Amino acid sequence: MLPKPHREKPRTPQPAGPSKVVQSSPLQHSFLTDVSDVREMEGGLLNLLNDFHSGKLQAFGKVCSFEQLEHVRELQEKLARLHFSLDSHVEELSEDQRKTASDRNLEHLLGNLEELSSSIQKLHLAENQDLPKTSTS
Repeated sequence: MLPKPHREKPRTPQPAGPSKVVQSSPLQHSFLTDVSDVREMEGGLLNLLNDFHSGKLQAFGKVCSFEQLEHVRELQEKLARLHFSLDSHVEELSEDQRKTASDRNLEHLLGNLEELSSSIQKLHLAENQDLPKTSTS
């Protein structure tokens, strides 16, 4: 269940005359003080926590494992580290060497990015294969 949105208290209109400046009061928010609302949200959060611990929550379907997600995360981190390390080495080179090194680094980064993209695509393909087939006739 979703929590109820916070309600804003309405502003009281100020009369505006030729010699009076309109002053509006700042918006005031009412916080959840109703015990039943708090208990309802608490119950929803506890149910969500139980679903998480029992494995009912699946981001990429049932065939996707934590190992696959971990592999994608490692590839992302590897790509980020490589990008920063390659960039720092290029700054120390002369202009001609910088151009050659930048091209070589770009090829290296694109290769790693392609590997990452392929791994993510496999997650999506696994998710789509896990979805039930529905006919639209």
